[in-house]
Amino acid sequence: MSRRNSKTVQRGSTRMGIGPGAFLGPLARILNVSGYHPRALQREFAAICRTLSVPKRASEPQRLGYFDDLSHVLARWHADQDYVDADGRPVPLPLEGPAPSLKDLVSRALPPVEPLEAIQGLLELKGIRRRGKRFLPTERYLALNRLPDAVRLHGLMTVLGILRTVEHNITARPGKRLLDRFAINPSFPIRALPRFHRKLKRQATEVLWRFDADMRREETRLQGQPVTRLCVGLYAFEDPPVTGKGSRINRGRRRGSSKQGS
Repeated sequence: MSRRNSKTVQRGSTRMGIGPGAFLGPLARILNVSGYHPRALQREFAAICRTLSVPKRASEPQRLGYFDDLSHVLARWHADQDYVDADGRPVPLPLEGPAPSLKDLVSRALPPVEPLEAIQGLLELKGIRRRGKRFLPTERYLALNRLPDAVRLHGLMTVLGILRTVEHNITARPGKRLLDRFAINPSFPIRALPRFHRKLKRQATEVLWRFDADMRREETRLQGQPVTRLCVGLYAFEDPPVTGKGSRINRGRRRGSSKQGS
């Protein structure tokens, strides 16, 4: 498989030049079109900023999306015919040398990224492991919660993506809107949350793997064409947030517990 022609590749702006305006712009425009006055937004944001501390480290906009993109290496390793055995299992790869090798795989999956940098990131996230002089993927997905930086940058990517989709859908014609669908239950029992979240994560992984396979097929079929970053995500929201808040929580409404006087 040949590398994509760099002259025809059009990367999104999520890799470089991302400043606060990339996040605040869509949010401000969403609030504005929803009825919030610009001066009110300015006052509120200034008041919020006065409560914040100076960060210990500067932002790294050029790394936004870096950790998320590493998962594409594992996806290709589990699916590309050059990197699986007769049973469809990932084959152990040497670091370098004649293809197939780990550096060759990274170069195919992430052409703009330095292979050794990506390999180091995968090792830090425990996405790959050594077997003698070769490497194997630990799982077919990448757990970003193993590195604080990865969690933080993934969170920013998620916020940025959701804001852009919401802003687009507010003004786009129905046939041009991006996916934005929810299943909402306003009276879900808090006691059932742990079991439900476990089931949701398990089934979501299976669904996303199927969509990821579809995206990889299109990537191969239209190789050499201009590209953008496409992300399909499934998210759960609690209102108010309960999971991870400890044992003493506000249980809110209880169905059937209220009594009406006559």
